[in-house]
Amino acid sequence: MSDLLAAAAAAMGSPEHLVERSAQARATAEGIAYEEVLAAWAGGTAAPVTAAPPAPPATSEPAPTPPPPEPTEPDFPEPSEPIPAPPTPDPGALVGVVAAPPAPTSVSLAEAHRFEAVITSPTASLTERVSAAMPRWLLVLFFAIPLIGLTYLITFAGGPNCGSGGQLSVDRLTGLVENCDGSEYEVGGAAGGVDVRALVGLGSTLYAAPSSCASCHGGSGEGGSGPALVGTLLDTFPMCTDHIEWVTLGTNGFLDAGRETYGALGTTVGSGGVMPSFSDTLTPEEIATVVFYERVVLGGQDVDEAVFDCGFAQPEDDPDNPETESEEPVT
Repeated sequence: MSDLLAAAAAAMGSPEHLVERSAQARATAEGIAYEEVLAAWAGGTAAPVTAAPPAPPATSEPAPTPPPPEPTEPDFPEPSEPIPAPPTPDPGALVGVVAAPPAPTSVSLAEAHRFEAVITSPTASLTERVSAAMPRWLLVLFFAIPLIGLTYLITFAGGPNCGSGGQLSVDRLTGLVENCDGSEYEVGGAAGGVDVRALVGLGSTLYAAPSSCASCHGGSGEGGSGPALVGTLLDTFPMCTDHIEWVTLGTNGFLDAGRETYGALGTTVGSGGVMPSFSDTLTPEEIATVVFYERVVLGGQDVDEAVFDCGFAQPEDDPDNPETESEEPVT
């Protein structure tokens, strides 16, 4: 019904409510159905009239055919108000696209939170963000920075170059050997009169040389293509002699000797990557020096213990020490 009414209104160029009222009045006056009136108006013809009485019996002469009724104008009531003309469509507008509502010229404080930004000073064109939400990246930093700092303090309690045991460090700019509190390490401070500062300084140079230890184990022993030395070195090699042997022979030297594991933990040879042999590039003294540096600076071994453990000095009561002679008892 609504489609028929809309079609009749479109054909007659009048509002639907006026067409509906006129069709109802016409149907009541003519004694026909309301739908028939709408159908006739929608098709552009007059509404059908009431059914005619039955024709008299046929005679010899045909009855004259009455002329067709002349179309009459529909009786529309006069509208109380003038009908506004439909707006002229913009030819440049896209069909089916609904335009966004215009931005308000002014908003209250409660309404301002619905917008990302508002102009608070029209003369200076200043904008003010009214959203109270914190950016996600800033929220992540609030949690990440303290966590990174705490991890750094736990991992490097004595500083990045002091190892997990808080022993000596080497100043990267000056090359000076320092205690982890920043004070200069005294020459000859170790047992046996060994110049520990010279050993650590040379060991630092050997460790950081190109294609040497730092290229695989990291500049501070944090690990890389090779395993980390900080925190695990002394567990793997409690004895300096085993450490020196591993650096001297490497992976291929151990395999050639039929040895499948290395270190006190029985680590499988080759499981942590290929350890090169330095017997062709470093002298035995240089290998012992760089091992001493790794154990003291990165591993945190006690300086005096490392001096004796790596063979740079011997305890005074060592029977194998030729300088130690037993005194004959006085009679």
